[in-house]
Amino acid sequence: MNRKSLFFALSIVAIAIAGGLIGCSRNNTYDYQKVKYMPGKTIEQVLNERTDEWMAISGVEGVAIGEQKGKSCIRIFTSINPKNLRDKIPSSVNEYPVIIEQTGTFRALEQED
Repeated sequence: MNRKSLFFALSIVAIAIAGGLIGCSRNNTYDYQKVKYMPGKTIEQVLNERTDEWMAISGVEGVAIGEQKGKSCIRIFTSINPKNLRDKIPSSVNEYPVIIEQTGTFRALEQED
């Protein structure tokens, strides 16, 4: 092989290696720090999953989606002191705050015929 052919062949090899290195140095690996937060369950899903459990607790009159400081929260309405329910109902579920509010007993309105 003459010098010109050898130089050409080595140049091609060098370019191929450089191209491979550049390709590998680009962000081809998974960058966990740039991944956006993937939301968990919606507040509606959380409420649907927990409603039966919470409504079975003595003193719980109702559950709903509410708002606190401009953010969604879960509201638990109770006929007893909220402090008596804190060991049975967490203060948050899936990062949604759970507010226990004493409202009294709920009664259905009488319907007129």
